[in-house]
Amino acid sequence: MSSLLLYTYYAFHVAMPRSGGDYVFVSRSLLPSLGFIGNASYILTLLIYNGITGVTIQTTGLSVGFLLIGVLTHSSGLVTLSSQVSTTTGTLVLGTLEIVLLAIPTMLGKRVYFRIQNVVYVLVFIAVLTMIGLLVTASHATFVNDFNSFSQSQGYGANYYQKVFTTAQGLGWINPSQSSGWDTLLIFPVLSLYGFNFIASTYLGGEIRRPARNSLYGMFGAMFAAMGLTALFFFALYRTVGEPFVSATDFLIYNQIPLTAFPVLPYANFLSLMLTNNSVIIGFVAMMGVLQMCIYIPGFYYMGARSMLAWSFDGILPRSLSNVSPRFHTPINAIIVLVVLSEISLILLNIPYTAAKIYLFSTVLTWYACLTPLMLVGIAAVIFPYRLKKIHDASPANYRVLGIPVISLTGLGTIVFSVLVIYLELTNSIYAANTPLAVEAVIAFILIFAAVYFIAKYWRKAQGRPLDLAFKEIPPE
Repeated sequence: MSSLLLYTYYAFHVAMPRSGGDYVFVSRSLLPSLGFIGNASYILTLLIYNGITGVTIQTTGLSVGFLLIGVLTHSSGLVTLSSQVSTTTGTLVLGTLEIVLLAIPTMLGKRVYFRIQNVVYVLVFIAVLTMIGLLVTASHATFVNDFNSFSQSQGYGANYYQKVFTTAQGLGWINPSQSSGWDTLLIFPVLSLYGFNFIASTYLGGEIRRPARNSLYGMFGAMFAAMGLTALFFFALYRTVGEPFVSATDFLIYNQIPLTAFPVLPYANFLSLMLTNNSVIIGFVAMMGVLQMCIYIPGFYYMGARSMLAWSFDGILPRSLSNVSPRFHTPINAIIVLVVLSEISLILLNIPYTAAKIYLFSTVLTWYACLTPLMLVGIAAVIFPYRLKKIHDASPANYRVLGIPVISLTGLGTIVFSVLVIYLELTNSIYAANTPLAVEAVIAFILIFAAVYFIAKYWRKAQGRPLDLAFKEIPPE
């Protein structure tokens, strides 16, 4: 299913290689207002994740690394530091530095950014293989022994492994059936993220050389490589740590039940690193986990700035946001705006009241993104070859099956994909994505973005610059 939505984005990208991604696709193929609403909704989703990343770099990256190295080297200073970096002050200070400094690579141009990104991805790949190696070379009994030794070193009894099960069962946890087709289907919204993660190049438009070839190999190659590596990692994790234990700890974390033996949350990287005493390996894997999260921040700036540039160029936002640096060829003004918005998101995530609301809203981001823009992209793809026939027929994506354009078929698949995710998340409370407040927030944001578009439309009309004229053709490169 992810391949269908990925091909839909790819086909649109090679037909209309312009900055802004699905904003351009939907606004030209369907309706301008829906193009803006869908794209703005997706950028909002990425903005929230950017703020959350500014928090999790500290809580699941730096904290884990400092803690494990501190315990293994008997350094009380590092153990203390592991707790300090995840405090409100530590998260706010370090998160601010990350949000501001990581904007620099995107301002310096695509060559600088992509070189850094490629190096980080190679190092992260090595780190994941290292964790897989630790897991496959250890037995389940070894993990249980190392886990209990660690918890005992923290002063929490000799069999904390069993206590995790006892605590979870006492609160109602039941190990899910591995043979249930319905339970397997419920993981679909989580796996759907693979499709979302590899559409970034479609936002760069003409900045990608030979998009018909490079984007095809880049998008699909990255997705299948990531899926294969993830599958291998979870196979190794379940084999050594045990699927019931992973389920029980997830249950306790989800229900905010503290695992008192651990100053940080026992995520998969933490559990795998407990299998080694080598501080170099622990430090390397922990640092690569941090870098993996860090690279998301400039990636968001790259995508978000191209969308803002496209909105500005069409006249929805002030023209100054479409200004491009003559030296670096990047929309610096738009990047600065995104940095400010990301900092606001980070601050709100460190205020208990607003943080609770944002984290609650974040549970709906998957089905929100499936509703808009993904479903809109699917609908636009179905009608694109007929409404913009000349553009479609002249594009490298002009393929047909039994006379039907392939992009129309994958567009139908994208619609089915979106409907399935939306249905599962709105009808199953397990995702915590169907609360009245969260649903109302989605409706509110859609109405806000619609208001922004129509206010801009009437404002430009009053200026004698009707927005409708901009959407009669695709933007220039």
